[in-house]
Amino acid sequence: MDQPLYEQVATQIEKQIIEGTFLPNTRIPSLRKSSKQFNVSIATVMQAFSLLEDRGLIKARPQKGYFVQSNQPTAETAHIAPKKYDGHMHLLLNQLLHASQDKNIAPFGAAIPHSDFLPLKQLQRSVVRLMRAEPEICSTYEFTPGSLDLRRQIAIRMLDTGCRLQTDDITITLGCQNAIMLALQATTQPGDTIAIESPAYHGVLQAIEVLHLKAIEIPCSESLGINLQQLEHAAQQWKIKACIVTPNNQNPTGATLSRQTRADLLRIVNQYDIALIEDDVYGELGYQDKRESALKANDTEARVIYCSSFSKSIAPGFRVGWIVGGRYQDKIEHYAYVQSLAIPTVTQIAIAHFLEHGAYDRHLRKIRQIYQTNLIRCQNIVLKAFPKGTTVSEPTGGFLLWVTLPDTVDAMQLYQEALAQKIGLLPGLAFSLSNQFSHHLRLNYAVLWDEKNLQALLELGALVHSLENDVLTDNDIYQHSPT
Repeated sequence: MDQPLYEQVATQIEKQIIEGTFLPNTRIPSLRKSSKQFNVSIATVMQAFSLLEDRGLIKARPQKGYFVQSNQPTAETAHIAPKKYDGHMHLLLNQLLHASQDKNIAPFGAAIPHSDFLPLKQLQRSVVRLMRAEPEICSTYEFTPGSLDLRRQIAIRMLDTGCRLQTDDITITLGCQNAIMLALQATTQPGDTIAIESPAYHGVLQAIEVLHLKAIEIPCSESLGINLQQLEHAAQQWKIKACIVTPNNQNPTGATLSRQTRADLLRIVNQYDIALIEDDVYGELGYQDKRESALKANDTEARVIYCSSFSKSIAPGFRVGWIVGGRYQDKIEHYAYVQSLAIPTVTQIAIAHFLEHGAYDRHLRKIRQIYQTNLIRCQNIVLKAFPKGTTVSEPTGGFLLWVTLPDTVDAMQLYQEALAQKIGLLPGLAFSLSNQFSHHLRLNYAVLWDEKNLQALLELGALVHSLENDVLTDNDIYQHSPT
């Protein structure tokens, strides 16, 4: 689906803001001038400006025009320095894991699709058939690098990403998180510095802590993805050993990188000798007819390590993922063998059978349509039920919505009060090393939109209103108190 014209204009202006063409607190060209520059109608420019206001990038000043918000980072002004993860989110993430198992809590917090969106019956048939035909399969190990049948099926599927692989290029892992850990172990030593997106998937932050690494947070835009100007600026200042990027439907922003950005990213990592770890766990869930290509497809120096899994699309409980290590493959296989020796056999073979018989593509077509419908429904409810000033991301795949609240609302306080009312969500602080995104939250929309979940999201909106009103009341008291 082509991007609407006003969104194309907004994306171009956002890119100019990020690159520093328009600096914070400076005026951007007027409606009339922008209309001429982009060769579009004034109405289209007005829509684009409205979208940029919703994203918090610009703000109208009466009788003066539109100005870039003062808090926009640029490559020249950003403070870039390595940070360690202090474990500040351990309790929160433990709560999230327990909440995801509680059927009484509305499941907007964890990135786990509802079982109705998974091919459980087909997998059940595969497992039953396998156990009847080969009951002895449970008495044997499937040693690293994993099932040959599954690796063959993955190599076939990876053709859709533009990658031509041999089975020996692939190692089966215990999900994508395990793959990312192996990639980091193969490319870094304790104390090394890596680059990560910000906001970043919280599993990456935990990996940084466990492996005693430092990380530089590179801003990730909802529409453009990782800021390459800041990445290159960081690479000029620091020795970066690895960079972790989600090019397709990033968690939590939903961003998908353009072709030009992908090419520029590969140029940067090649120039500065950086291992590029590609997390493509949501790659199969794009809403477009054609699947987005992998960074690995254009990897001329074998420095891209591709990581993915079937946890988001087939069976989270099977914990079957894979890694394509490139120049680091031997080291990755060694670490995989030492850490787990083997991967469960039955789950690998069951998924291999599922892939081989063409059921996966039919399943993907179905759930992509469902998730796209769910996205629109979730966006509409949030924008209607939450206070004015709330904005939402525009993902083109996956099932995660990134919500920006008014800056008077603390997402951590909202999280605690929502949990007390049996509503799950994940606050923005879980996605940063440096306590950013305190007015953001992530919602999972791979849920059943039954009366219970619909009511829960409406109640969440009411909670946001109440927190905003509390702050306004406090400010009003402060402003009118005697001196």
